Amino acid sequence: MSFDCSTYFVRDAQLLVRVMSTNPSYLQTAADAQVKNYRDWGIPLGRRMRALKLWFVIREQGVARLQARIRRDLDHAAWLAAEVARAPRWKQLAPVRLQTLVLRHEPAGLDADALDAHTQAWVRALNESGEAYLTPALIDGRWAVRVSLGSAATEREHVADLWRLMRRHAGE
Repeated sequence: MSFDCSTYFVRDAQLLVRVMSTNPSYLQTAADAQVKNYRDWGIPLGRRMRALKLWFVIREQGVARLQARIRRDLDHAAWLAAEVARAPRWKQLAPVRLQTLVLRHEPAGLDADALDAHTQAWVRALNESGEAYLTPALIDGRWAVRVSLGSAATEREHVADLWRLMRRHAGE
């Protein structure tokens, strides 16, 4: 699920409940002792049914297809990270943990402010072209670009096209 879906993984649910629990009279019910009351799992005192859409996707696509898609996205990210590592003047700024890369194009001779301006200019030009959309982000006070590869329709050819677009818009 790409938007407004959350899962909650907790190693020790009882510890979380002890920390977050609140039990005013107006929230007590006759069923409290029989069910998990998720009001005790977070500050908002409950959760919207965001996970239901994830359940529908798992039912519709199956676990194996979802695993294959995640593996595909991880492979795309690894491929792009390798391309960035081979390219002079491109720098990966953070480890690739899932399918998001944080990077910057760093032409020689630019001071920090000029590098920030360059980064913002090329990512703005790429985004305004409508050919792709990347997210600029501040990393340690300097502009960088986030590339997230997770769309259901994304294939390697799209990632290769994106890499070409990034290099073109960065002036290479």
